[in-house]
Formats: sequence, C-alpha cells, structure tokens
Amino acid sequence: MNFSPATPAYTVDTSVVLKWFVQSGESDCQLARDLRTAYLQNRCVLSCPEYLVLELANALFTGRRFTSSEIKIISESLRTMNLTLEPLRWSTLEKAVDLAISLNTAIYDSYFLACAIESGSLLVTADDRFVRRVGRHPNLVPLRQLVLPA
Repeated sequence: MNFSPATPAYTVDTSVVLKWFVQSGESDCQLARDLRTAYLQNRCVLSCPEYLVLELANALFTGRRFTSSEIKIISESLRTMNLTLEPLRWSTLEKAVDLAISLNTAIYDSYFLACAIESGSLLVTADDRFVRRVGRHPNLVPLRQLVLPA
C-alpha cells in the first residue's frame, strides 16, 4: 500500500506503541504520544504488523508487570484506535529474513522494516540498538528524529 505524500505514512514498532501506555521509566514518551495524536487527528497514517499486539501484551506483562486487567484495557484501547494491522505475509517474511541476515538484527525486528519498505512508509522506532545496526535507511526514522506534520 502506497500513501499520498500529503498524508505521511508510518509503520510503528512495539517500542513506540509501548510508550503510548507506559507512564514512567521510558524516554521520548511525549514524542510517541504526539505521533499517536497526529494519527488520531488524521495528520498521518499508522500501520503495524498484527503481531505487534502480541509483542505489546508480552512486554507489558514480562517487562512492566502490568496486571491482566491493565493489559486487557490497553489492548482494547489499541483495538479501538483502528490502526491498520498488517497480516503476516510470506513475502514480507522472506524480505525480513534477508534484512536480518544482512544487518545482523532479529527477524521479528526486521519484519517491521520490511513492512515499511513494502508499504512505502517510514518505520518509526525507539529501539536504539536496531537503529545502530541498520544505520541510515530511507525507510527508517528514530522516534526522537521524527518531524510530525503540522
């Protein structure tokens, strides 16, 4: 899916979406929330692989120790945002494997970048380690360097 230049399109990864819901202990939370606000105000388009929902729930449980009720509330909040959730595609997985091997990154992280490449969007990530490994890439922008549309 390719988007109009008038409406910027972003693929978000779990590191960004997590910042929408975590209140403390995270840097750049306000930047992530500003991106969410821009989406809710129709100033940009957001998408992500559907497995982000599982990664987010797992991160909230294992890393943040959120309760079952809290995770369900957050999941419902994410569901009602109507993000475009991209289903697993074998061709995207193949691209992610190639990226992971060439960049020495995890395949599941590279899958987000592969989605961005295929959709013609920018992957927004707060994963500094991933950014360092990938280096400069036309479909990748670190959250802290993202300039949102007015």
